[in-house]
Amino acid sequence: MSSLTLNGVTVNFPFTPYDCQKDYMTKVIECLQKRNNGVLESPTGTGKTLCLLCATLAWREQLKDQISRKMIERRLGGETSQNIPITSWGSVAADGEATCYTDIPKIIYASRTHSQLAQVIKELKNTSYRPKISVLGSREQLCINQEVMRQESSHVHMCRRKVSTRSCPFYNNTEGNLLIVLPPELVNVHQHVSVFVDRVCPYYLSRSLKQEADIIFMPYNYLVDPKSRRAHNIELNGAVVIFDEAHNLEKTCEESTSFDLTPYDVASAIAAVDRLLLEQVQDASLGPTITEQFNADYSGFDFASFVFWTEILLDLEAAIDSYDVPSERGITKPGMYVNHKCFPVCLGNILSYWCFSPGFSMQDLVNQGVRCIILTSGTLSPLSSFTSEMRIEFPVSLENSHVIDRDQIFVSVVDRGPDGVQLSSAFDKRFVPENMASLGNTVANLTRVVPHGLLVFFSSFPLMEKMLEFWRANGQAERIDSLKPIFVEPKGKANFTEVIDGYYNKVNDPQTKGGSFFAVCRGKASEGLDFADTFGRAVIITGLPFPPKMDPRVILKMQFLDEMSSNKTSKLKFLSGQQWYKQQAFRAVNQAIGRVIRHRHDFGAILLCDHRFKNPDARAQLPLWVKPYVNQYDSFGNVIRDVSKFFRVAQKRVSSDCVFPLKRSSLSTLSLQYDKRIQDDLRGGKRKIRLVQEQVNLGAKSFLGEMKKSLSQVNFDQIIVALQSYKTTDSLEALLSTTSVLTEDANTHNLFRGMYQFVRPHHKKLFHEKCQQLTGHGCGFEPNHSLPKNKNNAVMLTKGRKVLALKSSCGASSSSQLNTQHLNHGGHHLSQKQLRDPHTGRTARLSHQRLSRV
Repeated sequence: MSSLTLNGVTVNFPFTPYDCQKDYMTKVIECLQKRNNGVLESPTGTGKTLCLLCATLAWREQLKDQISRKMIERRLGGETSQNIPITSWGSVAADGEATCYTDIPKIIYASRTHSQLAQVIKELKNTSYRPKISVLGSREQLCINQEVMRQESSHVHMCRRKVSTRSCPFYNNTEGNLLIVLPPELVNVHQHVSVFVDRVCPYYLSRSLKQEADIIFMPYNYLVDPKSRRAHNIELNGAVVIFDEAHNLEKTCEESTSFDLTPYDVASAIAAVDRLLLEQVQDASLGPTITEQFNADYSGFDFASFVFWTEILLDLEAAIDSYDVPSERGITKPGMYVNHKCFPVCLGNILSYWCFSPGFSMQDLVNQGVRCIILTSGTLSPLSSFTSEMRIEFPVSLENSHVIDRDQIFVSVVDRGPDGVQLSSAFDKRFVPENMASLGNTVANLTRVVPHGLLVFFSSFPLMEKMLEFWRANGQAERIDSLKPIFVEPKGKANFTEVIDGYYNKVNDPQTKGGSFFAVCRGKASEGLDFADTFGRAVIITGLPFPPKMDPRVILKMQFLDEMSSNKTSKLKFLSGQQWYKQQAFRAVNQAIGRVIRHRHDFGAILLCDHRFKNPDARAQLPLWVKPYVNQYDSFGNVIRDVSKFFRVAQKRVSSDCVFPLKRSSLSTLSLQYDKRIQDDLRGGKRKIRLVQEQVNLGAKSFLGEMKKSLSQVNFDQIIVALQSYKTTDSLEALLSTTSVLTEDANTHNLFRGMYQFVRPHHKKLFHEKCQQLTGHGCGFEPNHSLPKNKNNAVMLTKGRKVLALKSSCGASSSSQLNTQHLNHGGHHLSQKQLRDPHTGRTARLSHQRLSRV
């Protein structure tokens, strides 16, 4: 555990932080101390979530210590003992006046989904901080009453009815268990349910626990939607509000203040009033007492009021149906900050009220008295346009750098295909046969030089479907599929898991050359999925994903922004409609290219296949960490040459640096911690040479150190005892039984594979097979691993002599270059031609000018 001081706040961090992590935590603390709003961008893989949690909780601990100090001063009559360290004040005053600590702000941590919040709480477990937490969820997610769960709809109404009549035993038990504190191990709402089955209601318990919680986790629609905020009784006065993954916040804010009134909604409201009136008539005695009884049962409403509302609903239904909608574009009427629009549907018209300014939701949060609002994500660029939409001030901003080095990223604009045709996804060119064929040939050729997993992003589903249909008819899809089988993102959620698992399995299959995943910008694959390491070695962007310009919502949004930006009396600066339109495209691009680098040792290529990326204005919209690496080429052959060289060099570097193979995992703390240790160990030539003889022992020692930091003390001690027992009993079964705890969580699979180094040679193969079975990834077993150490050394010596003899016979032919001319003729395999003539020793020139059309 590393300790550092930033802006006067002592922060405990799981390992020595990188410079970009220090910069990020400094900005977070600045927001908290100065009560300033902040917008902070930090690329995926930089430990953003870990930094955010450590900085925020460290600042909160400091506030607690300051309050404790004041309490001690009051007890000692104004004199504070200088011998009492500040870190102990909290414990000294723990039994004192607890009301003093109510001034410490609560932390409200919001992200897009519960699955993303689950990853955040997993990161919290890797810190030294143990705050009281509460996770808010919906009734559908948390209810454990089987009678309510069996209902196809109306869960809310039945739940409320049971609570009001006290007929739900789980709710009744909740009132006596309000002192329960959720442990950090409960990382998501599903674990809430599993823990409290047959005990108390998780839904109402989580709402009660938030009163005592230090940090409250919730999806951010709970926070920006006033109705949800009231329903969950969320108090914001003085709170610190954090929006993680805030690149989707604009859309959520607009949707929270918009609604569609369908014919079904109006008809349901009319039916509900009629049903209520009918029930009263049936229950009441006949005669003139109906009105009096109704008024007595429903205080605040009289019989005439319900009749009045029935008439209002009937008039509304008739008014909506009376509109003669001439086309699918509908009819638009102006409003103060919304436009309502009628669209024709089969059963009538839909009355839509659309809000086009996310700033109203953000201003509402500010008006609630929050201390500060922090927006953060890996892809917020361009920041200026993002903040202008929010209509509140952001004095603190950051576009952070990455933790990777220059040789870990390759970025290129590919403006022309192998046949010289200009690549463009513009509306008037995207379906031109020559353009579609050239893009297909471009992807097919890149498939040959990109190892393992390849991600290809299209602007929209219709465009992707049309392009694939053309490629299947003209052979490009067959060429891609023969090397990297194609997996296509489905439109719905039903088959998505099956498709993505098929892609992961194909990339993991050592018998194949990987797989290709075709997806859509703004789709599920571009948002939150983890394509770390071999699962995403390259991202191909096939065009700029502008929103559909004829979409009524897009048209009205642009009109609204044009009106607001032309208003000279307004003090706020608004984007123009065209600026917003461009911003949406580049934010979707930035989100997609963020899939390629997921941690410190990852590497990959970003290929921008549209000639419009050559425009300086377009490149200026890319993230700060990408801009310095953008290359432009005169010919497609040079792109292929440098992409091939990049992966050849990167794979050699990673294979020499990394000890443990990485599997897809959304938790980055352990990998960052291990990366930092490796970097420190390799720093300095003399130290590296001196430790060569102790390389194996150092690896085992470092591994056990990382394991100790990642596991509980009980689990770690059990594994150490099992290793000692294995040395004496030689029982692999007993060792596997104890270490199986490492296979229960995908984030500790690397630790289980690391145990391979302690397994004796005659058990290596069996452990490798067991690891493959339990984690889906083996340990890199080779037949010589099963040989005793002395025989293994002899085998390696023999292999070394054979390799040396082979090198002698080939001269200087070990340096190889990709023959791009052969590649562009569409050969089935890559051809590695020698750079030097074996007879003359001179360098042979490769012609990249004669690139034939494939």
